[in-house]
Amino acid sequence: MKKSIFVLFWLLLSFGAMADYRCEVTIKRVLVYGDGSVNILHDGRNDYTYICDLNKPRKGVEIVTCAMWVSMLQSLQHNNTKAVFYYSGNGSCPTIAYL
Repeated sequence: MKKSIFVLFWLLLSFGAMADYRCEVTIKRVLVYGDGSVNILHDGRNDYTYICDLNKPRKGVEIVTCAMWVSMLQSLQHNNTKAVFYYSGNGSCPTIAYL
């Protein structure tokens, strides 16, 4: 488990260099719907955010990547560990787009 968190941390750091801002949040819920859509509820926005789809690529996120994200997010939720999201452009955690 510690190795996977280290790998996730390393991956996030490598992509973080390209980001304009970051959000460090607690994952409250990970919802996987029958149609494959994945939503998360986190304390950075206090609302659901549609992050990917397990049935079709969405906004450049492939199905396999989405499945890995779901696994990591569920693990973070279960272990009450913070997730870090990096975004480009202007914004803040409370203004993250929900779609």
